Amino acid sequence: MQKSRNILVLAYAISPTRGSEYSVAWNYVTYLSKYCHLTVLYGTSGEHMGDCEEMERWANEHPNEQICFVPVHPNKWANLLNWSNRHGLFVYTFYYAYQAWQKQAYRKAKELMRGEHFDLVHYVGMIGYREPGYLWKLGLPYVWGPVGGANNAPRQLMKRMPWLGRMKQLFRNVANTIQFYTKRRLKQALAATDVLMTATSENQARFRKVHHKDSICLPENAITGEIALSRDKFRQPDKYRLIVVGTLDARKSVGIFLEALTQVKHKDCLHVDIVGGGPLRGCLEQYAVEQGLDGMITWHGQLPRNEAVALFRDAHLHVITSVSEGNPTTIWEAMSYGVPTLSFDHCGMHDTLRDGVGVLVPIASTYEECVRGVAERIDALLEQPEQFLQLAEKTLERAHEYTWDKREIFLNDLYDKLLKECRQKR
Repeated sequence: MQKSRNILVLAYAISPTRGSEYSVAWNYVTYLSKYCHLTVLYGTSGEHMGDCEEMERWANEHPNEQICFVPVHPNKWANLLNWSNRHGLFVYTFYYAYQAWQKQAYRKAKELMRGEHFDLVHYVGMIGYREPGYLWKLGLPYVWGPVGGANNAPRQLMKRMPWLGRMKQLFRNVANTIQFYTKRRLKQALAATDVLMTATSENQARFRKVHHKDSICLPENAITGEIALSRDKFRQPDKYRLIVVGTLDARKSVGIFLEALTQVKHKDCLHVDIVGGGPLRGCLEQYAVEQGLDGMITWHGQLPRNEAVALFRDAHLHVITSVSEGNPTTIWEAMSYGVPTLSFDHCGMHDTLRDGVGVLVPIASTYEECVRGVAERIDALLEQPEQFLQLAEKTLERAHEYTWDKREIFLNDLYDKLLKECRQKR
């Protein structure tokens, strides 16, 4: 592997302390900078567009000659478009602001190219396909992804959502279908993309079917740090600990899990840790009280990332009941501790938890069957608790397949192959 490559990276959201999209870009930059010089265009390290202070401070305090962080601060027009989103009034204006910001990033990239040679461009994030940006117009070898967001949420999982959340998800499904089939700039970007990576096999299939674009299926994130399983927790535990980590909103649908708990026969054997805040926390806590579940649940609220991740050490099962996901960061955090995940059989979990590594619950034709499926899988584990350790061992095995150490080698080989092909074409 060579250190001479100079890569222009587009990573709208990046942070050394946050999860999700931020950690996707951060892990990419951290690992790939061992082999390449990276110039990273970014737009936020905080809650909103233009909140770049954390990343600017970090870059000043930890200079790295292999990485040049270039904040692209939103102009007045982008800020105006993002105003209602920033104030929680109408969040969809963010996409107009994001498009305006992408134009700024394109202009900045052209400015940088006047004084510096780049071997290729990699559009790392955000991972959603809806905003393809403009860097594909630079005429450089172009890598995009992993990309996600082409899948629609199953309608049957939305039945008990709050009215507003359900309307948002249904609107997203309709808008998503229209955008994916008709967006002109998406088609142009795909035509200019030399290597497309898709975050899930479902997205991979949709890009191939609709746009006739082949791609490499690769989860957007992976495991960093140590992989280890605490076996002490399996020695005659008083309770089996289930853990949920994420924003308590309509898309994450923690309410499905709580409803399933009401049907679990052996709930006296369980303790549940729920980590995260969000607009539905009050409603979910009230539901837990009404259903007599409050005594078995600890509501941790929002925790610093290191504290939230540390809870996995004592957990026996991680639970995701989202209606739509890519590959949530919590899967990798759970996997690094050997904690298996129970999830509906869709999105990135369909790929990551295959072959009995986790517990995949089929999405049935009705909401009630889906909820019952979750409850039955939990009861089946409690009735044969030796399965917790068996699943943990399989999860630990799978964890070694999904590390950033392997990801960096894969991406470097991919870059080598792409640049070689481009030289041969020239």
